[in-house]
This record gives sequence, C-alpha cells and structure tokens, in this order.
Amino acid sequence: MKKSYWLLAVLIILLACPLAAQAQEKVISWEEAGNYLGQEVVVEGTIVRTFNSGRACFLNFHPDYQQYLSLVILAADFLKFPPQPEQYFLNKKVRARGRVLLYRGRLEIILNSPAQITVTGEQPGNEKQGIKEVPETDRTIPSGVRTEKVKEISWEEAAAYYGQTVWVRGTVVAANNTGKACFLNFHRNWKRYFTAVIFASDFDRFPGPPEKLYLNREVRIFGRVREYQGKPEIIVESPEQIEIIR
Repeated sequence: MKKSYWLLAVLIILLACPLAAQAQEKVISWEEAGNYLGQEVVVEGTIVRTFNSGRACFLNFHPDYQQYLSLVILAADFLKFPPQPEQYFLNKKVRARGRVLLYRGRLEIILNSPAQITVTGEQPGNEKQGIKEVPETDRTIPSGVRTEKVKEISWEEAAAYYGQTVWVRGTVVAANNTGKACFLNFHRNWKRYFTAVIFASDFDRFPGPPEKLYLNREVRIFGRVREYQGKPEIIVESPEQIEIIR
C-alpha cells in the first residue's frame, strides 16, 4: 500500500514539473532576441509582414527583415502548418518558441512544428503609406510552390493569366518611382500593359533603387498576376521574385 502511494506521489511530481517550468517560462519581446543568440527562448510580437519564396515562409516582426528577427518555416514542414502560413499569421500577435540563430547576419528562429507557435491576438490590417493594401493572395507566393516548375510567359500574355502564379519575362523599358511605389513597365503605355509594382515599404529589401536596378534590363518576374484598373500586374515584395537575365 505504501509502495503504491509512493509511486503515485512520484508520478504527480513528474507531471507537475513540466507544468511548473512552463508557468515560469520567460517570454521576451521579439526586439530582445539578439540578446539570446544560441539560446532557446519564447518570443512575443505581431507579424507585420510575410513572404513565401516556395522554399521557405518568412514571418517578420518588422518590415526591415534584414535587421530584425524573423520566424522561418521551411518548405519541408509546410504541410504541418495551416494552409498558406504567410496569410494565416499575418497581422497576428504570436508567441514562438525556438533557438535564436544568426543566418547571413539576420536573426531567425526555425519553426519545425506548429507546436512552436501560438496565436495570442490579431491586429487590424495596415496601410502602405496611404496606398490601399493589396490582398495578401495577390502579394505573396503560394505555399509549396516550386518556382522552377512554374510556367514562364511573355509580358504580352500576362492578361490571360489573372489569378495564376507564373514567371513573366520581358524588358523593363520604363520605370517610375513615386516615393510610395516603384513601377517597372514593360511597355510605354503603362496604363494598358503589364507592370511590376514594388511598394516603398519594401525598397530596403533591394540592393539599390529598383528603378535603376532593372531599367533596360531583361528580367523574369515571379508572382501571382492580378488585374488592377483594367491591366495586369504583379506585386513584388522581394528581390527573390526578380531574376535579371541580361
């Protein structure tokens, strides 16, 4: 009888220890992550922007992803998470657990399991410096897409592919930066023909002014073609979506 009570007491203690540890677990702000390099932590903050390259999904706590912490879901783990994690977690306040790593000078936590991240709240949609926010389905690369297998089309064909994710190929013959957005045009009549659009909040992701980087260059643009004011366009959030051919 005493032995049974002893075993029960041990079992209760073993079960209580993880719960006590979880209750005492320190939660830090995502801004403090740099102080915990190499350590496993729980970070909290709001995901203000996302990007899915097809190979990885990046959940960013700050628009300047190169300077601040990002959560990273690798393509091999996409099916473990809610469909299109770049949409599911956008504008959500989350807590994420993992080891703080430094990759190419950028802080990140790799999420291998949905158990590592918990949604604790939601923020209202934001506006891009006075420009109406583009629906996320038009702004990001669908999860699981392998870019090397996506169809390539000419910029002249873009209007036939509304709602589809493709590579659009052509030469940027005109570029205009309004300060709020940069427009890469493949025809002088930009009101009618295909345009690639880069918003000002993404300018810092590029190695230089986009209107100078891509003008008179033959390029491939990756993304979902959408119709805006009667013409086709693709929203470009990252230089990974543009390949310079020559």
